[in-house]
Amino acid sequence: MSNYFVFTDEAGAYQWRPSEEHIKSHPFYIRSNVLMSIDDYRQYQIDMQRISGEYEIPYDEEIKWSDLWSKTKNKPRNEFIKRITVPRLKGYYRKVFETAVSKNSLRFMFTVTDIVGKTCNWRREPIYKSHLQDAFQRIQMDMCVDEFATFIMDELNEETIKQIKAACHEFTVQGDFVKYKNLYQGVLIENSLYSPGIQLADYAVGVMNGFLRGKIVSPGKYQFATDLYNEFIQPNTRRHSNGKVVGYGVVDIPKRTAFRGQLESIFD
Repeated sequence: MSNYFVFTDEAGAYQWRPSEEHIKSHPFYIRSNVLMSIDDYRQYQIDMQRISGEYEIPYDEEIKWSDLWSKTKNKPRNEFIKRITVPRLKGYYRKVFETAVSKNSLRFMFTVTDIVGKTCNWRREPIYKSHLQDAFQRIQMDMCVDEFATFIMDELNEETIKQIKAACHEFTVQGDFVKYKNLYQGVLIENSLYSPGIQLADYAVGVMNGFLRGKIVSPGKYQFATDLYNEFIQPNTRRHSNGKVVGYGVVDIPKRTAFRGQLESIFD
């Protein structure tokens, strides 16, 4: 019997009717889901303590993916980020991914909403629910009879957490075309400061956000994110047995829009 954690985090900010300025800043709304067995995660925590020591990260501090942007814009989040150089920061992200992909159980899965292409006119609540429901469905499909998985996400504002928890509990209890027999019936909340798993989900969704920006919005840019995607994310993304990624490891929400063709041209 194997038990798993699924760490999930978001990039972008979804708005029902976004302004052009919002679209420019947030061309996509993406949620990453990082699956790892509890046994592998136990070792990953130990590895991350060692890496934190190598990079002299204080126990009450964490490095976020957005810190790379803040450094390049000369707007560091705090004194610790101000002191660390961009090459050293990039080296840290690479070290984290190298450590994560050494764990045999690791799998990445992403849900993506196209904002820049204006293919979605859903309100915010069904978007949040659908991103998680699609992830829950696919993780459940991968579970063997005697396996169990628990989703863990970062703290958000209290009202959003309440809505997400209620939505996850509702569809896992009622079921849909999938019966959620191998998943915790809801989602647990943790502060990313205390969770190397949520930090990894933050880095993964940041990489995917940069990769898609470089493919769709600003071709040829976001090279560091593209390099990390090609080396670490792509080989460990959930896929069909025939190798197809879209619909399996990268899921478009809502479906059946023009965005599906763009994703297939990129990933398949």
